[in-house]
Parts: sequence; structure tokens; C-alpha cells
Amino acid sequence: MTEATQPGWTRLRTATGRYEYQFQGEMPTVRGGQYEEARDYQFLVLDDEGWLYKIPVRLAAEAAIELAAEAMRLRVAEAQLRAGLETYRPHQGAPYPEMDAQFALNAARARELVLKLTQ
Repeated sequence: MTEATQPGWTRLRTATGRYEYQFQGEMPTVRGGQYEEARDYQFLVLDDEGWLYKIPVRLAAEAAIELAAEAMRLRVAEAQLRAGLETYRPHQGAPYPEMDAQFALNAARARELVLKLTQ
């Protein structure tokens, strides 16, 4: 029997578990009620136990400037999400600082991912 999948979801198996994820959109980064010089790329992540999480991949302003093409920004954000899920298992109520430590992108990390994606 084959498993039914919902369109737009990507499957991922990492050291921390099995996931399905879907890009939800880009929005301003707000932490502690204040806007930051960054953009959040929001992903829905469904884990193997059926829990659904909203994970922001924060792209710093200087990284966004270097990644002029919107398509490349999304590819880099997705690559960072996948890399973060290799070492971090999401949990309910995770605070932004904890998620940012795993998923945020500065310019140096964005350049590193671009090199990996274009090789």
C-alpha cells in the first residue's frame, strides 16, 4: 500500500527523525515585539509523531542583500531548515532564541550554503 501525500509537502529524513515540510511565506522578523533587520522564511514542519510546528528561518538583512534573487533566498532558507533539522528536533513552545540558534542565517552562512547549492 502506498502512503498518501499532500501536494506541496517535501519529505525529509534526518538524524533527529522523519519530517515533512512546506514553505508558507516570507514576512518581517519580529522578536520581543520589535522588528529586526531581517526576514523570516516560515516553514510548516510535520514530525513523525504528527506534531505540526511553524519554524522561522531568519535571513539577516546583509544576507538578503547578497542573495539578490528571491528564488536563491528561498533555496538557501530551505537548505538551512534541512541542516537545522539534522541536529535539532522541534518541540512545542520552543522560544525564538532557541529556534534562531538552529535556523537563523547570517551572510557568511548564506554564502556557504550558496556554494553547496551551486556545486
